[in-house]
Amino acid sequence: VDPATRATTTDARYREIFGTTQEWTDYLQAVSVIHPDDQSAVLEAVAAATRLENPSPYFSEYRIIHPDGSQRWIMANGRTSFTGSGSERRAASFDGTVADITDRKQGEEERERLVAVLLEQDTQKNEFLATLAHELRNPLAPICNGLQLMRLTQGDADASERTRAMMERQVGQMVHLLDDLLDVSRISRGRINLRTERITLASAIAQAIEISRPVIDQGGHELVVDVPPNPIHVDGDPTRLAQIFSNLLNNAAKYTPRGGHIRLSLKRLGSDAVISVTDDGIGIPSDMLTKIFEMFTHVDRNLESSQSGLGIGLSIVRRLVELHGGSVEARSEGDGRGSEVVVRLPIDLAGVEPEPRDDATVARLSAIYRILVVDDNVDAAESLATVLSIMGHETRVAHDGLEALDVAATFRPTVMLLDIGLPTLDGVEVCRRIRQQAWGTDMVVIALTGWGQEADKRRTLDAGADAHLVKPVEAAALVQLLAECVMARREPIGGSSRRAIVSAQPCPPV
Repeated sequence: VDPATRATTTDARYREIFGTTQEWTDYLQAVSVIHPDDQSAVLEAVAAATRLENPSPYFSEYRIIHPDGSQRWIMANGRTSFTGSGSERRAASFDGTVADITDRKQGEEERERLVAVLLEQDTQKNEFLATLAHELRNPLAPICNGLQLMRLTQGDADASERTRAMMERQVGQMVHLLDDLLDVSRISRGRINLRTERITLASAIAQAIEISRPVIDQGGHELVVDVPPNPIHVDGDPTRLAQIFSNLLNNAAKYTPRGGHIRLSLKRLGSDAVISVTDDGIGIPSDMLTKIFEMFTHVDRNLESSQSGLGIGLSIVRRLVELHGGSVEARSEGDGRGSEVVVRLPIDLAGVEPEPRDDATVARLSAIYRILVVDDNVDAAESLATVLSIMGHETRVAHDGLEALDVAATFRPTVMLLDIGLPTLDGVEVCRRIRQQAWGTDMVVIALTGWGQEADKRRTLDAGADAHLVKPVEAAALVQLLAECVMARREPIGGSSRRAIVSAQPCPPV
């Protein structure tokens, strides 16, 4: 570039980078394609490089706009050549090079974006861990108090019963927290499987209300339920649908001041069922209406609030609704003006109702079994065996793998409830060895363990277990499950055992 005339000489590569085939005769022609936001900085850098006293080296990174509207990043370097000295000194030539650095800039932008994402995730992780610790301490405190009360009020049946009920509620809260954590893990890996059947939404809503009633009552809220008389059927997982609606009810109760109002309504719009949960609580800011369905998000991040929660309930709701082919959205007019969450699910217009169990099936579900409980946690084994004994079953306990094999060989249980993390011999190997024995072929083996990942379930089922349950589990539900497994293993199909079918299709986990 001639600084005096702005006359410009370029090579073919320069013109290719700038998206032109013609030789520019005026430097301002090149400036005109620079992004408007970058032009002033480039001109200032050129002016600094061409001043007569103390010129600066020319370096600039800027964007240009091609004729097709696309943008490219340019890195330019240059210097000015001078002639003469003193009053005769002048800029003779401004020379430089340009390079297309679009790929590098895009990489830097992506890296900056990822760093921002990681920082946000790290912040969310720290908040989540702090919240989790807070939420787990909440039920632990009354449980510890309850144990002291039971020692101090021995002989007072009423006090013991009230304390027992309180501790049961708090344990249920801890189980709910842990279930949510497991759901998060499954969702993040796409491992949630629905056990669908044709059901009425009213039945799932009724179950959800039963689950959420303690939270609603604790807040002194009024709950109004509006369900049409004509049944609305969907093809869904009853447990997961109840989880969706109970999460919404719990959320409404948590973020509504004491004595508030909650309404759950169900109606049909075309081929969709629309379930709405509204409240007159703290409301949702407009910028949070979509974010509340993201993992670890709180509208109110005050960890001192007893209703803070883990910030994962609504993210689980969204994923479960989507797995059912539906959608969910939140609505609110802002802080202090309540909120509404609307779920849409496709209606099932065909299908038949499931047949009820016959009397023979019911009788077999109430049968008495010999049950071996294997767990290295002595308290866990003894307490579960005691509950099962009170229900009429004959029980034995073992606390390590080798002892489990010895007791099973003499006791010959109908059912073995088998922990996996055992000393001397783990539960998977115990199950394998049981299946190698003639007397262990028809035994029902149910893994009852704290390990609940998909890989853990595959290991136990591959070893020959009939089902894999994650602790804790209610005794009544456990007995029903093991009865169904016993029935499936004993009933012949064409003169052969159902064992292979049970192994391929394990009994559903509780």
